[in-house]
Amino acid sequence: MRAKLPLALLLSATAVACVDDSTSRPTTDDVANAIELENGGLDTSDEAPMFGDDIAYAAAQIEGDTAMADPMASDPTIVAMGAPGANVVARDLVIVWGRMPADRDATVGRDWSGELRLSRGGMLVRRKIAFEQATDRVLPRTSRDAISFDSVTRPHADGLVLTVFDPDAANATPLTLTYTPNGGTAHSLDLSQLANGPIVVDVGDGNRVVVAGHRRADACDHGFLRGRWHALSANANAYRGIVANSDGEPVGHIRGIAGTRQNGDAVMFGKFIDRDGQFKGILKGTFENGKFVARWLDRAGDHGQIHGVYFAGPNEGAGGFLGRWSESSCAAN
Repeated sequence: MRAKLPLALLLSATAVACVDDSTSRPTTDDVANAIELENGGLDTSDEAPMFGDDIAYAAAQIEGDTAMADPMASDPTIVAMGAPGANVVARDLVIVWGRMPADRDATVGRDWSGELRLSRGGMLVRRKIAFEQATDRVLPRTSRDAISFDSVTRPHADGLVLTVFDPDAANATPLTLTYTPNGGTAHSLDLSQLANGPIVVDVGDGNRVVVAGHRRADACDHGFLRGRWHALSANANAYRGIVANSDGEPVGHIRGIAGTRQNGDAVMFGKFIDRDGQFKGILKGTFENGKFVARWLDRAGDHGQIHGVYFAGPNEGAGGFLGRWSESSCAAN
């Protein structure tokens, strides 16, 4: 039987020849051994930036993002809703649409151009995810509760990071965000369901709309994580991705494993570092049926929680995951 190397060691090997060098990735046996260890064999030491594995991150082709200055930020009603002490519930959201898991062999694109509209209140665009100049853009804002956009995807996904404001959160009718493609069927998302984790809408042919979010008004750190989820086998997975703050700005990196232990428990472990490689936390949790839940452990102990969804793919550039993270002091959604 293969020796049980700590996950920190089995993940430390780097590719020396090309991005397809399998020696730079954990194998099924590596994962099977590591998941039997406490915290998956991970430690709390600092690392090189991107774990010293920038080649593997490049090969994963995780969708990039850019900040957007939304002119609606100066709208008087939006300013009032975002002011400290306002009787408004604000949420930070990441919404992505496209193939999940990604299909690098896809030859036909899908046009997602259309509109996002809130049932009340208003919203701001913070960042654009994977928007390409040739096909994707946010159209000029004309209404505080609607965002029109052009977007075409093929192998991967596009998305937006938003802040939404609900001025009547006590209303028995929950706040909804409706995506209406041009000439297509509308999909309404009940944002109160974000308390249970990300919302996933299957629109067919491997395409999905996914939303993750958290309340913005909390006096605590929170944000998002997203990246690639590679199914090495039926019972062994490896993932890597980026960690972002509440505005969707990347603040660090994460990588880890997930698999089924000999006792039948489906467990996941990961390590979170900031952009300079400084240790931020260990992820320790469970996964099942496309969802994962984990605790965020720092050197002092329990620090927060992680909640997300995953779409397993047959290679490192295909699968995906999207989730939210928050400190333990964060209020419920």
